[in-house]
Amino acid sequence: MTSSKPTKFHSSSRISCLTSHVSRLTSHVSRLTSHLLLLTLFLLPFSLLAQLDAGPNDTINPGIPVTLTATYGLIGEGVTTSEDGVEGPFPIGFTFSFFGNIYSQFYIGANGWISFSPNENSKGVDDVFAIPNASDFYARNAIFGPLQDLNPIHAGSPYIFYRTLGEDTNRQLVVMWCQTPFYECMDSLMTFQIVLNEGSNTIENHLMNKPSCPSWHGNAATQGLQNANGFIGYTVPGRNATSWSAQLEGWMYTPTSVDSFQIVQVPYSLHPITPGEKISYRWYQGSELIASEQSMVVTPSETTTYVVYATLCAGEEFVDSVTVFVIPYIPNAFTPNGDGLNDEFRMVGTPPENITEFHFQVFNRWGEVIFSTSDIEIGWDGSLKGQECPVGVYVWAVYYKENDKHRVTTKGTVTLVR
Repeated sequence: MTSSKPTKFHSSSRISCLTSHVSRLTSHVSRLTSHLLLLTLFLLPFSLLAQLDAGPNDTINPGIPVTLTATYGLIGEGVTTSEDGVEGPFPIGFTFSFFGNIYSQFYIGANGWISFSPNENSKGVDDVFAIPNASDFYARNAIFGPLQDLNPIHAGSPYIFYRTLGEDTNRQLVVMWCQTPFYECMDSLMTFQIVLNEGSNTIENHLMNKPSCPSWHGNAATQGLQNANGFIGYTVPGRNATSWSAQLEGWMYTPTSVDSFQIVQVPYSLHPITPGEKISYRWYQGSELIASEQSMVVTPSETTTYVVYATLCAGEEFVDSVTVFVIPYIPNAFTPNGDGLNDEFRMVGTPPENITEFHFQVFNRWGEVIFSTSDIEIGWDGSLKGQECPVGVYVWAVYYKENDKHRVTTKGTVTLVR
């Protein structure tokens, strides 16, 4: 009769088990974090998701380099202005009716307004005035969104951008002041948009941030519009050369007759134009920050979802995600015999325009390159310089250049059979 003895674990075994548990726990936490990021995407307002596009999902073989690029609207045209200057004319992109007159061009005032007239006498004027006002020294035939003494010639210019969006009969002119400093309160930055809508001739005015600057002109600002002779004007209630501040607000000006407008508050929503370099990007894989550029190259070995955030004008954040689906199977043999079946050895990567850093090479048994391509849609047909290569085993590798260095992402062997 034998007696069983209790099993003794050496300390190294206990450490190994503990390490294994920690590894599994870390893996669970990573997956949980990834799920939370995706849940955050699901719960975000659709408008925040719709304006940022992380690009189409991709399907690849393991290790194929994929270039992921996030885009936020169209690139705005930057406008450099002088102190209290008036710049233009610029094209609206469509015809627009304002107080019964038709315009195809507009002007930009450095201090937060656009006009349909040159307003030559208003150049160099920084006064904030109440409207209506018929003075030759003040902007007329104009939309103030708001009028306040700004400093768009400060380091970091341009701060003003414009772009016509949309297609015929449904276009919009978007004019944007992004992170624009005040003349006096240089650390107080203003971001807002004035939007002209084709067809309806309505005007939108969206304020991301209009802070207060009480040390200059008593923080007076005017938000509204007035006609060409300065006899008729309309303002947002309480904002006619008065002290006020605002954040995340939207307003709509709707013409109800040739000389009248209805002004109502609407949901805040910036229209997507990219204001030069005043936008930043962050890419995440799970909880890990992996890139801070608009584009990045990834080489996943398994299906992975990447989440990108874009921060606009240091104030508003947008988010989207893209998934790279990985097909694990890579053929280990092919038969280039012209029967139309398995005649080429190639990698999988769709859409092909995202496989921009791809380099694929095949080597013979002496290590000589016998096939090379940077086009994911081109495969090896088993030949070299028009001559059939002998049957046998060949080595292949996929790589891309990173900081002028070759980075091999995946490799293997393939058997050529005839």
